[in-house]
Amino acid sequence: MKRASIILVLIVASLIVWKQTQANYSGILLKHSSIKTAMKLNSEEQLENIVLLPETDFDKSEARGIISRLDHIPRHLLSAVDNQEIKVRLFERNLTDFSTTSHLKGVTPRGYTNKDTTWDDVPGIGGSKLVLVKIGHSEKGKGHDSVNLELHELAHSIDRYVINDPYSDMAFTHIWKKEAPLLFPGQSYFIDYQEEYFAETFALYYLSKDSRNLLKRKAPSTYQYFKSLG
Repeated sequence: MKRASIILVLIVASLIVWKQTQANYSGILLKHSSIKTAMKLNSEEQLENIVLLPETDFDKSEARGIISRLDHIPRHLLSAVDNQEIKVRLFERNLTDFSTTSHLKGVTPRGYTNKDTTWDDVPGIGGSKLVLVKIGHSEKGKGHDSVNLELHELAHSIDRYVINDPYSDMAFTHIWKKEAPLLFPGQSYFIDYQEEYFAETFALYYLSKDSRNLLKRKAPSTYQYFKSLG
C-alpha cells in the first residue's frame, strides 16, 4: 500500500512538471497546424512534435522555409531531439517576451562587441530544451551573423543534450582549435568559443550542398566529424 502511494505521488508530480513545462513553451505543435498539410517532410513524425508555431497569425511561407531547413537534419538526430523533448518555438515578437528569456531583457549577449545590442534585439537562442527562432530572420545579416539561424540555434541544444559525449567533445576540441582560424579568420566569436564553432559548422554542414562543400574545402576535419554523425 505504501509503495502504491509513493508511485501515485511520483506520477502526479511528473504530470505537474510536464504541464508546467508545456505552459512555459506555449504555441501550437506543427502536427496540430494546418501548414503541415502543404508540406512533404522526410522527418514529419519527428518535426511535428518538435516545432511549435505562434498562436496568433504569422508568416506561413517563412515558417515553412524554417521547417524545411530543419528537415535537412538526419531523421535519427531529430528523433534524438524529440526524445529529449527539445522544442523549436517560432515567434514574431521579441525574444525576451517569453517567460524563459525575460531575465535577459537589457542584457548584452556574450561575445557581442556592440554593447547597445541586447537580447531584446536578438532573433534566436538555443542551448536549452526550448529553442527560439524568429520568423523571417533565418538569413545572415537579419540580426545575426550565422549562415542560418534555426540550424545554428538548434545545434546548441543538440550539442548539449543529444551528443553530450566527453570523448566526442575532446575530439571536437582538437578540431576546433586547428580549423576555426582557417574557416573563420579574424572572427573571434567562432575562434574563442567552441560551442559557437560547433553550432555554425553544424549549420554549414546541413544547410545546403554549397555550404557543405565550403566546409569540406576549408575545414575538412570538421566536415568529417559531422559526416560521422550520420
